[in-house]
Amino acid sequence: MLFMSQLAYPHVPYNHNVNHGGAPEERRNVATSGCGLCSLCMIVDQLTTKTLELADCVRLSEENGANHGFGTDLRILGPIVADMYDLRMETTNSVDELTAHLRRGGRAVANVGGDREGHIGLFAYCGHYIVLISADDNGELCVLDPDYSEDKFEREGRRGKLRIDAPFLYCKPADLAADVENRDPAFYLFSRK
Repeated sequence: MLFMSQLAYPHVPYNHNVNHGGAPEERRNVATSGCGLCSLCMIVDQLTTKTLELADCVRLSEENGANHGFGTDLRILGPIVADMYDLRMETTNSVDELTAHLRRGGRAVANVGGDREGHIGLFAYCGHYIVLISADDNGELCVLDPDYSEDKFEREGRRGKLRIDAPFLYCKPADLAADVENRDPAFYLFSRK
């Protein structure tokens, strides 16, 4: 199973936020802004027998305008990748629908919203994409975070909220629900056709 860390790709250019003059030069790379790209590469790996190369995902995003805002717009790029790899993609804001989808063998990308008044982002300070790969009988969700680092979850407000067996992270549905509360759609659900 592929785990793709965006942090390994500071040398891979990614021109994004183009509608607003582009990101600062030091942030125009996959390491700082490629969580959505890495997430889609992992989804393709897990649900198909094919590979979506990172360079191809960057190109698809840039050619189709999914890079016009900050990072990647999965409302644009998600359906394109799903169609190319014969996958079905749906969206939902419901953690219950997400859990049922994962239990049926699907995968998902969560659109977490980061810090806001009254909430410390579990997975990020600001907008971020993570991959969800399973839900166990106790409801615990298994996550692959493209921005995972050993000290990431030591921050106050995050510490102790996850069970970590790197690169696999395990969280409670309620904690994930709080992290996506300010996002629409919250979840991109992918499955085989």
